[in-house]
Amino acid sequence: MTIPTLHPQLLGDWLGENLLWMNPAEPPLASHSKMTVATTAQGKFITLAYTWAYEGKPQDGLLLIGDGNQHGIASAGWVDSFHQSGKVMHCTGSASPTGFAVTGAYAAPPGPDWGWRLSVNASVTGELILEMHNLPPGGEAELAVRAVYQRA
Repeated sequence: MTIPTLHPQLLGDWLGENLLWMNPAEPPLASHSKMTVATTAQGKFITLAYTWAYEGKPQDGLLLIGDGNQHGIASAGWVDSFHQSGKVMHCTGSASPTGFAVTGAYAAPPGPDWGWRLSVNASVTGELILEMHNLPPGGEAELAVRAVYQRA
């Protein structure tokens, strides 16, 4: 699936709930969330701009997705006011008829880097689901964020 054929399913404004797991063994923290999905650069890229809150403090992020004009390929740049210090996380992965999944990495001194997987999928029920997983070195993926959106 290429970006130009994928984006009509995703474009527009979305409202939902953001769940954040600070510790996988504890219940998630919930907040309201908004997402706007748009195209840029003559439709070659999709932007996903979202808002949420941590302990009542507003947070926001942006995901820029492209496909290099190749079927099934996805590359991304991700920024988030809470999850990152100021560096763009560069990610690569795949696109499908209903969404995409990309993986990047971040430093976790003094140990090795950890992975971070972001996925966005349009469900058969019309929801848009954003998930983010921590990928510890040699360990199982840990759900960190799950936001489920309905069309605004």
